[in-house]
Amino acid sequence: MSKWKRLTLGGTRKTVFVKLLISYLIVLLLPVIIGIFLFYRIESLMVENANKSNTAMLEQVSDVLDNRFKEVEQLSLQISLDQKLNRLMMNQQKISNYEYIDFVKELKTYQTVNPYINDYYVYFSQSDVLLSSKMKTNSSLFFNHIKRHENSTYEEIMNKRMTGFHLNSYFPSEKIMMNSEEENIITFIQSLPYGEIADIKGVLMIHISEHQIKEMLQQIEGLNNGVIYIADENKEVMMSTSDNEGDFADIGPLLNNNAGFFAKEKDGKDLIVTYITSEKNGWTYVSLVPKEVVLSKVNNVKSWAMGMMLISIMIGIVVSYYLANKNYRPIREVVRTVIGKNSPKGKFTNEMDLIRQTILSSMSEQSQLQRIVSQQKPVIRSNFILRLIRGQVDATAIPKNELDSMGVSFKLDYFSVIIVQIDELCQFNNENTDTKWVLTRFIIANLSEELFGNNGYTFEIEREKLIVINNHHEDSASERIKQLNLSKELMGILDQQFGIKISVAISQIHYGLNKLAECYGESVMALDYRMIKGPSSIIFYHDIKNNNGYDYHYPMETEVQILNFAKNADFENVERVLDQIFSNNVQQEMTPEISKCLSYDLLSTWVKLLNTLGGEDKKRMIELHKPFKVISKCSTVDELQEKIKSLYYDYCLKVQENQSTQGERLYLEIAAFIEENFHDNMLSLGMIAEHFAMNPSYLSTFFKKQGGINLSDFIAQVRIEEAKKLLPNRKLTISEIAAKVGYANSVGLIRVFKKAEGVTPGQYREIN
Repeated sequence: MSKWKRLTLGGTRKTVFVKLLISYLIVLLLPVIIGIFLFYRIESLMVENANKSNTAMLEQVSDVLDNRFKEVEQLSLQISLDQKLNRLMMNQQKISNYEYIDFVKELKTYQTVNPYINDYYVYFSQSDVLLSSKMKTNSSLFFNHIKRHENSTYEEIMNKRMTGFHLNSYFPSEKIMMNSEEENIITFIQSLPYGEIADIKGVLMIHISEHQIKEMLQQIEGLNNGVIYIADENKEVMMSTSDNEGDFADIGPLLNNNAGFFAKEKDGKDLIVTYITSEKNGWTYVSLVPKEVVLSKVNNVKSWAMGMMLISIMIGIVVSYYLANKNYRPIREVVRTVIGKNSPKGKFTNEMDLIRQTILSSMSEQSQLQRIVSQQKPVIRSNFILRLIRGQVDATAIPKNELDSMGVSFKLDYFSVIIVQIDELCQFNNENTDTKWVLTRFIIANLSEELFGNNGYTFEIEREKLIVINNHHEDSASERIKQLNLSKELMGILDQQFGIKISVAISQIHYGLNKLAECYGESVMALDYRMIKGPSSIIFYHDIKNNNGYDYHYPMETEVQILNFAKNADFENVERVLDQIFSNNVQQEMTPEISKCLSYDLLSTWVKLLNTLGGEDKKRMIELHKPFKVISKCSTVDELQEKIKSLYYDYCLKVQENQSTQGERLYLEIAAFIEENFHDNMLSLGMIAEHFAMNPSYLSTFFKKQGGINLSDFIAQVRIEEAKKLLPNRKLTISEIAAKVGYANSVGLIRVFKKAEGVTPGQYREIN
């Protein structure tokens, strides 16, 4: 087992032993491969010879059948040109039975020695008479009783074969039942008179026995183990020696040339297909022979040869292994001495390479370890400082030599922390967003280290934040001014040269390394005021540490104002009040927490307004805007102000839309009420206002605004139009018409009618 373990060390390495073994196996397999090549060459020659033999056989079949079919066509020509037949064809309506019987005797004189011809018939289409050398009958009796076709109905036979023009047409073999006998027949059809294309008066039909053709084919040498198909020029099978003509469907489309051969797999069997095309009639003769029949002797020899080959290969493998192992033993002993009990490390091609790499790896191991430690120093330093500023490490308990090993060295005793917040990324348009973030942080880190020099360290803490630890000589105003100037210079260079905008939060200066956590906390609190100060600002913790900012001004009266303005869709006044609220509160130096409270109070007012909408509209507005999620993500007061304004603006638009729809619907209802009650002489502004529960003055103003016409004028207009419809009826008096349209007497109608139409109702009646 130890030997095999040595061979597989390192996974799939090629050892010297494997190379030796492969060399011996190649010498063994070379003659085997040559033998296999020669064997398959012989097999291909035998297949080629079989194809040539099949081609010759098919040519013999084609010659025999072409001659026999030529005899059929000669018989057809002789009968078709018979003078008596042509005379009978032209005068079918005047032919007596005696003349038909006389022509039957005439047909007996055409008896042929061709064994393939079963019988022949002449059909007169006008008189529906069918004659043969033995009988006279009609088409129905013949095809339905005397010779019934198994797969063709009487109508199909008459439509496709016994009518229309046919010139030496052959129809595929079909089973025909004659009394108690059955026989497969190929049908030959020639239309009569011969050569006539348009005026067809009958056909000559010759039945060719398929049985006789099959007997001839089976006598041909080489056919006993195969199948022959005979197809016409349209690749339709005329007959075959197989009972299953469906096999030809897969082969027919492959017969593209006049002659050839190819291999075809059918039902799991390999077949050799050979075919030729007759030059006389364009028919294709196809031979299908199982490949195993052609190669039966070759396969027998192949079985013996394969058995002997396998035995030889097995013996050769054993001998090759013995020789390779014998020559490999000295090398194996050297490898065991070099590596001892240790497993080999690294990749090697063979045992010699293993020995060389083992020596080299031991020499370079120490230098490699030193290089790895130096490469990881920045990561170790960043991780340590991050834990230090978060208060997770006791700085006073760390020896100086450990700080030096991590690359951390502070020359001065005073510290401050600067947080850089990225507001806008660098403007490199060809880069994706992730790449822009990486480039932006890289630029800020390198520029910060260059500006602050050896007095601090810069490293990343979040995707959009970096920290600069600054080392100072003392806690003084000059140091704070220096910090401010460096921060402004950093912001200016980043904005002008790279399009990067940042906000800077600066802690106070504290003494001692153990105060770094406090410095970090102060800079975080200062950065929160970016919401109040806005982006691209510099915020000192010293400036905001005494800011109480615990209150904001949003009285109930102001909320009522906003509610009233919004319900009336008056966004202009809503916006004015919101601007005033934010202006008054920002001047009070709010804390970030208080600014959030103010925004949620304003959001609460917006939610109250949503209750005035329908349930579906309220739900849709909340799902569309997701207000609480949007407000929580705002990072500045200006952003909060714009988001809240947009919410109130969309609400006012929705109110305007609802008001417009309701006003139009009310106007249509009032107009419909007037058109239904115009005949009532009590119809007035007061009656309509009472019906709709509205103030009369408001109703009058509303109707004029919506329809562009006074309510009283609209009532008069409706009554006049109705009066104009009634005036042509002279059975009605003017007073009766006035009563029907809602006037107490004719005076009111006449006055209003003349004012609107320029004539009195009586004059209007005369004119029209």
